[in-house]
Amino acid sequence: MSRSLFAVAIFTLATAGCQDAPEPNIDNLADAGTGPSDGGTSTSACEAFGRFGPPTKTFTLPGPGTSGELYVPDVQTRFKEVDWSTLDRLYIPAGTYKLINLGNLPRRSADRPLVITNTGGQVVIRPPAGSTQGYIWSMSGGANWVLTGRYDPVSGTGHADFPGHRCGAYATSRARYGFLSDDMFLSDGHMGLGIGGAHQFEVEFVEITRAGFAGLRINQAKSGDTVPPLDGLRLHDLYIHDTASEALYLGSTQGAPTPLVSGLKLYNNRFVRTGTEALQSQNLGEGTEVHHNVFAFGALDWRAAFQTYQDNNSQAQVRGGRIHFHHNVFLGGAAALLNFFAGAETGDAPLDVRFTDNYFADTLNLGIYMGGTSGAGSSYLWERNVFRGLDFGYTAVYPSSTDPGVVFRLASAITSPTALKDNRWEGNRKLVSGITGGSGSAGNVTATGNVNGPVAALRFIATGLPEGTPTRGLEMWTARATLATGSPEVTYPAGALVMHDAELYRARSTHTNKVPPENPTIWEHLPLPVDDLRTAPGTEWAEQGVGLLVPAP
Repeated sequence: MSRSLFAVAIFTLATAGCQDAPEPNIDNLADAGTGPSDGGTSTSACEAFGRFGPPTKTFTLPGPGTSGELYVPDVQTRFKEVDWSTLDRLYIPAGTYKLINLGNLPRRSADRPLVITNTGGQVVIRPPAGSTQGYIWSMSGGANWVLTGRYDPVSGTGHADFPGHRCGAYATSRARYGFLSDDMFLSDGHMGLGIGGAHQFEVEFVEITRAGFAGLRINQAKSGDTVPPLDGLRLHDLYIHDTASEALYLGSTQGAPTPLVSGLKLYNNRFVRTGTEALQSQNLGEGTEVHHNVFAFGALDWRAAFQTYQDNNSQAQVRGGRIHFHHNVFLGGAAALLNFFAGAETGDAPLDVRFTDNYFADTLNLGIYMGGTSGAGSSYLWERNVFRGLDFGYTAVYPSSTDPGVVFRLASAITSPTALKDNRWEGNRKLVSGITGGSGSAGNVTATGNVNGPVAALRFIATGLPEGTPTRGLEMWTARATLATGSPEVTYPAGALVMHDAELYRARSTHTNKVPPENPTIWEHLPLPVDDLRTAPGTEWAEQGVGLLVPAP
């Protein structure tokens, strides 16, 4: 399936002008707590206002108009009156857009980024019913810019009515971010937001839902053997949920050479209820840090996804340098909880990959698969991670599969030293082939201090699912298991929970091939999940700092 974005008809914009920034509204400064200035993990209930500083020079783009489009594939040429080297804020007026295209964004310095934000209310990108347009939201070009829906009156960003999860309001954040992308599942190739031709940018406080393919797609296209940079990305405080395929699709799956994703900072995100992987990332390199994210309810469409075996919770492919995944929650999948590959290209540094303090739970097949090729000079450390809910059930779609019998499976071409240290796992599987118990060695693998025994389930503050719902008790509704032999119809027992068109339903009785919204006597329509996916305070996992955290009082 093609994952490209396609151009659509050009819309001529009305004029808009530059202006001096208005005085910031500081009526709500009383509730501003202390917090980091870079948007990192906050230590208080409310981050302080003023993260970007007061703006001096601002420019407001035209609104959606009668066509519903904001089509500016070259902003610098279209608005020559703007000094793109010194502009502080680029405002997108509130309204509902069927299409946004902002291209040729400027290259700025790291000490003075261009901040792109909503003004006057919420910006909604939503195509009309029945639309056949090729994409809904595209941004491209430039460096050192920030896309933010953050409400911050001192910085002149966002809007008070759309603060997202500010001050810990995760349970009421749905549809309350400054930017909301809603594709309505109209196309199996749509991205909620596609970003290309850019690097060293930041995206925060954006909500993406019902994407026909990936929620957020980021890539750089090579030209011959010329490979553009894809470094310095900061992706945080995003709420991406209920997508047909991945939540985040980062990097290129083209043949070498490919852009190296170095310096990636991915944190404080909720990637929830995805048809395939919650996270798919490629070409990760030096300085990558992935931490305090919740990758939950992945591979809900495992019976009828667009291709076979697109059903892990997450996938990561690494190339070279120091890479660290820590304090994340990987919850729910069908195949592996993490499908991991090493694949260096010419000139890449040796790998130093560390997975520490992560929570892995609830899938139907394998815990971790380590594939690709990696030899002398590189190393892997898996330390203080926990694994539970590895209950084999993969034969429902893939009848030739067999219980792997291990938590970790390493490909034969992974010959680099691999340390498994102080991890915990429950169940009767071995930790890794060739080692019985928690300590020992087999080939290039050394295990020390690992413990096989009960692992407490991580609890969220509130999912919004019925009490007691197991992770694998929720799937995406499908009439047939199209990936199983013969594409058999799926029979749902009484009590089964499904998502259909991003709505939650529970089966009142056992039945086959009854579309939920068309059969209310068979399917009970339940309230939407609230997705307050912060780790419950006072629990073992909160004390260890795993997942999204509630700040201490």
